[in-house]
Amino acid sequence: MTGAHRPSTMRKLGLTLLLVVTGAATALACSTTDDESETSAHDLTDEDLAKAALKIMGAPQIQREPGNQASCSFTGCHSINPITLKGWQDQYKAAMNVLESDRSNEEKINYFRQNPNDERTGFTPERVGILSAGAHLALGATVSQERHPETYKQGKKLAEIFRGKEELYAEFRREMLMPVLAEFPRLSPSEYETVLTWFQKGLPHMGDIIRENRPTKCVDDFEQLKARTSEVKNKTWAAKNFSNRMPMFGCPAPNPENPVSPTNCFAQQRDGKDIFPKAVEQEFSRTWPQAGSNIRILREFSAPNSFWVRTSADGRFVATGGGRSGGAQAIDLQATLDGQSRDIGLQASYDPDFWPDNKAFMFQGGTKFCAQSLLEKPTTELVTFGEPECSSLSAASGLYQTVGQVVGDNSISDRFILYSIWAGDSGQYSASARDTPPRGGEDSAINIYTAVAQGNDVEEGYQIAGDPVKVATPYRGDTMMGRSGQLIGSRWAYGEADGKTAHGYAIEKLERQIVNGHYRFDMTTIGNVCLKGNKANFSFDERFLATHHYNEPEDFGAADDPGYGEKGSSDVFVIDFVTGKKQKVTKMGPGQFALYPHFRSDGWLYFLVVDHNTSKYYAVASDWAVVSAEKSPTP
Repeated sequence: MTGAHRPSTMRKLGLTLLLVVTGAATALACSTTDDESETSAHDLTDEDLAKAALKIMGAPQIQREPGNQASCSFTGCHSINPITLKGWQDQYKAAMNVLESDRSNEEKINYFRQNPNDERTGFTPERVGILSAGAHLALGATVSQERHPETYKQGKKLAEIFRGKEELYAEFRREMLMPVLAEFPRLSPSEYETVLTWFQKGLPHMGDIIRENRPTKCVDDFEQLKARTSEVKNKTWAAKNFSNRMPMFGCPAPNPENPVSPTNCFAQQRDGKDIFPKAVEQEFSRTWPQAGSNIRILREFSAPNSFWVRTSADGRFVATGGGRSGGAQAIDLQATLDGQSRDIGLQASYDPDFWPDNKAFMFQGGTKFCAQSLLEKPTTELVTFGEPECSSLSAASGLYQTVGQVVGDNSISDRFILYSIWAGDSGQYSASARDTPPRGGEDSAINIYTAVAQGNDVEEGYQIAGDPVKVATPYRGDTMMGRSGQLIGSRWAYGEADGKTAHGYAIEKLERQIVNGHYRFDMTTIGNVCLKGNKANFSFDERFLATHHYNEPEDFGAADDPGYGEKGSSDVFVIDFVTGKKQKVTKMGPGQFALYPHFRSDGWLYFLVVDHNTSKYYAVASDWAVVSAEKSPTP
């Protein structure tokens, strides 16, 4: 239901749309609200220790007292299951091996960074596993050497390597916080001591308490995906933006009556040279384009990124965490086209996203929403999110959100924010880099919030309408939403069979309807794609799905550069629902990593390239999906 069609009495009376749960789901957790444990973890049997630790972390297999709800259940956070727990244990062991090694303190500190070889990058919990749940405790007054010996020893080790670097240590603890959001309680010393002791003992009795029946086999299924792509081809945000003549950045003026191929974009020159160079014409990027595609280098970032990259629907803005001011950044490619450089700082953390109508964007670090016109103002240098164009959506706070929007004729159609079980990928830059194992469990679910307009224009703000819809998605996570809000793609967390683990994505349709003023969502599986990769994103026409994959030794042949074995790499893959093709669209060189692909409205695919050889970060774009759609039009 669009804002234009919502009965006016609803806004006058201050009523909001109520959301109805149509799928059963279990509350998930990161920590509890319990006070200090009365019994020492070291006095418990292994079985009782396992139950106590799992209860603290919110495992649904352990019954909770009435009213004592896990603190992360509002987003789904992490599913507490064997894959998640073993992953945290492996990360913790690796971190402790570094802490106890003979490396210098500087090397130990840098190990915890997003990029250990780049001191400009921040710290990431993925380097420490379960240690992140107790990093905030340090050697505080509540940590007792007698009652919390393991917590104390950990705090002492960290204090030693950060000695004389108090500000850096404070930054480390701040960036390691779990849960991230301050309104949700973190583990007390006794709670963390219990959890840490269980991990140090090797997670005894985990399999006895958490019993699973994971799927183990992936089978490709494109039939319904192809049919749906044809069915909706004139109803997507790609079609809407094209018919509305949305100007696409770097392209000829739009003309639906006499359209020009998007492959002609980014051809501008200055002094006889391309402003956005072709990758094939640069020595360091000559191998990047694959399968008859073209890759343009849009701009080098002036500072490292933090986590994923997203682009506005028109492709003008590229946003990411990190940057030089505020904690996040949005680069304006229009300035690049004009021969200048414009980096807008934002007082946020990470996880940017833009809505498909090209009218609004959001960031995490409080779930902050603003009209995109704020970025378009030439005078905007820093976004504080206190500007008149901004409003808070803190009622829908979380991490790793994905957004969709009702395909409407105005800027106040209803907007959706989806959260799911997720596995973090802050970027890996070595030969040992691997795809982050998906961590969905039996209790996995998605939560869909709806944001509704507060006025007659996006600048007047949006607000969250009621509680989220929760829909069960067992053994699936890292869910991304199609731009229409009617398609989702999730990574399967398959179990092992015959010594091998399958990899793939479940593609599901979300049917929504308004019943008595309430949104309802019903989910139907319509396809399956078997492919290694990380979080995946849909194109605006909902025909393509893109992801990145960290290359493994078996991905290379005898003719490939031996440098891959020493430096590693990652590449972007795109799946075409119409042709069934799974295409590797890049071939990064040794030590080069293509990450976080994200489509703009006309099919150009933006992504980040980290050149670990030079410590440079680039925003680049590929036209493979554009070329593919022109060669094989959607039926």
